[in-house]
Amino acid sequence: MTEEFGRSYFYGFSKSNYLNYEKLNPAKLFSGILYFVRKHNIKVDKVLDVGCAFGFLLKELSSAFDELHGFDISEFAIKKAKQTVPEASLKIHSLEDPLPYPDNSFDCITAIDVLEHTQNFEKNFGEIVKKLKKGGYLIVSTPLEEWPRRYFGCLDKDKTHISVLQERELKTIIRKNNLEIIDKRYYAPFPVIYRIPGIPFSIEILLRKQ
Repeated sequence: MTEEFGRSYFYGFSKSNYLNYEKLNPAKLFSGILYFVRKHNIKVDKVLDVGCAFGFLLKELSSAFDELHGFDISEFAIKKAKQTVPEASLKIHSLEDPLPYPDNSFDCITAIDVLEHTQNFEKNFGEIVKKLKKGGYLIVSTPLEEWPRRYFGCLDKDKTHISVLQERELKTIIRKNNLEIIDKRYYAPFPVIYRIPGIPFSIEILLRKQ
């Protein structure tokens, strides 16, 4: 799996949705996440970005959090992330393996377009929640197996999207993990540098651990 997320994944030479990840506009790409943070005044100590890629989201969040952490399965991506956010604590790690952090240790965790790449969405979602403090925030974005995907799924060229759920399945997992839905937004990532709002091709969801 690791070799699937090397240089070619981020620069459009393999079957991903990216032409050049490095040229994406982080403020536009993560506009929904930044909206959640501003709207709900999320300013806490420790944030963990699961699947942090080049560290663009951590950089955007750096003014809201005192301590930045991230990991990614891609050694190539982590090398880039260390240049983007040298102040962050970054690791090369797979979400499929036990997470190298104590339980109940983060005030906020982001998992942006990452869980759909894993073999077991529900199991890995639960492992992430364990690392979140009570009252902490979890922000997730993921594609949905809803009507837009039936008609326009061919536009998603990423062959590593192996765990795409229906929204009802996602909500069941959220309830099982004792999380409260605070806010949500639907979007379609076409083209990938923008997120067209209101179309339930994918979801961005803000959760809080009860």
